[in-house]
Parts: sequence; C-alpha cells; structure tokens
Amino acid sequence: MELLKGLDIKLISDERLKGSKYQILISPEILRKVVSKFREEGYFLEDVMAMEFKECLHLLYRFNHFENPGTATVRVSIDKEPAEIETISDIYSGALWHEREVFEFFGITFKNHPDLKPLLLPAEDFEGHPLRKTEKDMKSIKDVFPMFFDETDQEEEQS
Repeated sequence: MELLKGLDIKLISDERLKGSKYQILISPEILRKVVSKFREEGYFLEDVMAMEFKECLHLLYRFNHFENPGTATVRVSIDKEPAEIETISDIYSGALWHEREVFEFFGITFKNHPDLKPLLLPAEDFEGHPLRKTEKDMKSIKDVFPMFFDETDQEEEQS
C-alpha cells in the first residue's frame, strides 16, 4: 500500500480474511502516524472495533475512500493490562463515539480522548465490560489468525 510506504507495517494477503481490500498489521506506537496518512489521502473512518484473545486485545480500524472504494483494515494488538492506546479522535472526530463504545464494552482506555465515558450503559450502576470474555471462552490469536504470524513465530510457540 503506497500511502504507508516507509512505515513498519505488515500487509496481510490471505483469502480467509474477507471484507477488506487491505489488511494491515501495525504496532500501537505508529497508530497515529498510520491514521494520519489515511486522513491525508482522503480516506474516511468507517468504524473502530475490538476483539479479545488470550494474549491480547485486538483493535480494528476500518477506512474507506469515496473515489477509490475498498476497505482498508488497520489491526493493532495491545496488552490487556494496561488496556490502553492513543485516541485518534483528534484526527477523525467520528472516532469519538466509536472509542467510547469500545471503552465501554471492552475496557480499553483511549489516552487523551476528550470525553471517555459510557455511551450506552448506565455509568452509575454497571460494573465490568460486557464483551470481555472469561478465560475458558478465549481463544489464542494465533489460532484465529495464523496468517498474522511468520512460520518461525509459530514454530517457537510450539517448542
């Protein structure tokens, strides 16, 4: 993907991944830089989602373009403790509500978000995060998305 040239990304091409023209793995440290590149090139933010795995929380940022349609999904994994990442709401104001929803349902803190409070659930009497899983219900990210890992990563895991 030309607009991300020079950045440390991993472009994933795998027929098992549906719904996006591009699947891009990045580290949390370059999220804002990557998102800014999409903004500069005229992409709009479709949504922000999260998933929980045994090893991490996994966020998906989906972008699209009116003149050159095709969804690009930026994927970033973060530690569960502390479950935090920088906000992109100052780059895409539409992320304000998406990040609040992810915060509410997964407990991920978006650092420097201007209004990080529950969006749908009552703040006073609701405890926990309804989309977090119990240990027995979690799968490994390597089992669900093996295409994200090099064969050497998978061999090390099995040793």
